[in-house]
Amino acid sequence: MTDIFPVPFEVSLLKSEHFRSYLADQIKARIKSNSLSGLKVYPISHVLFPKKDAYDFRRAALIQPVDTIVYLVLALLYADIIEKHRIQKRHKVVFSYRFKPKGGYLFDPKFNYTSFQAHVTERQKSRRVKVLVKCDISNFYDRLNLHRLESTLLSLPIEAKLVKLTNELLLFWANRDSYSLPIGGNASRILAEASLISVDDYLRSLKVQFCRFVDDYRLFAPDAKTAHAWLTILVERLYLEGLTVNPLKTVIEDVSKKSKSSTTISEEARQVANELRQGRIIVGYSGTIPTKFRELSEREIAELKEAATEELEERIRNNQILQPDDVRRFLRIVVASEDYSKLSLYQSLIEKFPQFTPLFIDLLIKKESLIPVTLKESIKAYFSNVLSEGAKYPEYVLISIVRLLGVNGFSNTAALMELFRSLKRNSGAYIGRAVLDALSGNTSRTDVLEIRQYYPRADLWEKRAIIRIVDSTLSEEEKRPWLRNVKVHSSEDYFAIESFYPKKTKNEI
Repeated sequence: MTDIFPVPFEVSLLKSEHFRSYLADQIKARIKSNSLSGLKVYPISHVLFPKKDAYDFRRAALIQPVDTIVYLVLALLYADIIEKHRIQKRHKVVFSYRFKPKGGYLFDPKFNYTSFQAHVTERQKSRRVKVLVKCDISNFYDRLNLHRLESTLLSLPIEAKLVKLTNELLLFWANRDSYSLPIGGNASRILAEASLISVDDYLRSLKVQFCRFVDDYRLFAPDAKTAHAWLTILVERLYLEGLTVNPLKTVIEDVSKKSKSSTTISEEARQVANELRQGRIIVGYSGTIPTKFRELSEREIAELKEAATEELEERIRNNQILQPDDVRRFLRIVVASEDYSKLSLYQSLIEKFPQFTPLFIDLLIKKESLIPVTLKESIKAYFSNVLSEGAKYPEYVLISIVRLLGVNGFSNTAALMELFRSLKRNSGAYIGRAVLDALSGNTSRTDVLEIRQYYPRADLWEKRAIIRIVDSTLSEEEKRPWLRNVKVHSSEDYFAIESFYPKKTKNEI
């Protein structure tokens, strides 16, 4: 899945070979229908998710599991054609999502955010490069024009019916608004890369020296005059695609006097590269404020173990606004030194920089056994109180808090049930499902009977979670009649049925 939403339990159902085979047949039939109605997809919802800068957000798409597979299969049917028409990898220009399926993974692990940064660093060493231009496309995914994307795909040797079907799907999800790729999946990454093929080719034809990672461009100019000219060329060509460069993030930098031995690469980029080498597909977004705490390397631990935190603690206590680097460094020092009592500053930390709440909570969950009991009780009480004021907080913050209150050491079923009762239909796209996931395994029979009553009003994500809770908690006699009705009324929600009535071979029937 992604760094945006927690991995849903539906993914575990795909371990069954029988279910995968059945699902594959259903997906094939839907795509062969060659019509939007035949795809049987649902509308998508969105959840705001923090980006790199404070107070900046992405609209992460929440897509039903079967619809996610349909979308990805469509993109995969012509992903190799898209890759063949991109600038070849040997030229070291485009470093993002190079399609190379192998061992169940989609992209070439050698091309990632780290290799992009390393290449930029290396190019700066050249005596011919005096000026570096850094820029990115403003709201790239949200502002991507679907009709221009369709035209790009039609210009490639891709079956027209597949392009038309993809376009119909994207327009449906965009409410016929003509803009926006869903953020958060590999299908969108493949299509986003396709949308920039003509831009990349145009820059190359004019001898512009550049490289990019998704929407981040770097231009390597011999002087300021050329840098401005090349930036203008990029801006004008993007405009033809309905895209613009973000002026607030555009920098023209003199690199002629920088040390040519500099090889600085961000620690975040190193971590991403390490995970790619281990075979993981990273489907989050580099450059975001992190939401998952990645374990420190031995080198980091050695560097940070004895680091002083007095100045950082002073800033966290007394400054009205915190700097992201201060927050990250403080948390890393705490982990390296294993002095978790310092987390007693948690209230100041997250109230002054709420976007770090998911990262802080992920750290709490991973290090739960090392945190002092009294501190855990304080944190549990604080976040339980936050839930009672839920309407005042962004959905992504509430989702992380709910996750915390559903795990050992911080569990608070009463607070979660109270939030569940108070949820309104406009509370958010995913918060209801998050609460139910947190309650799973933490409920009594009385709780489950109450939760089950909500089923007719629940959305599809919530319904599958309710089914799981009922199936795992109630006795066979009590749950069987209810599940029988569910099977009738949710026959096309394959993941819902599989969760309590798994597919079997003919020999097992």
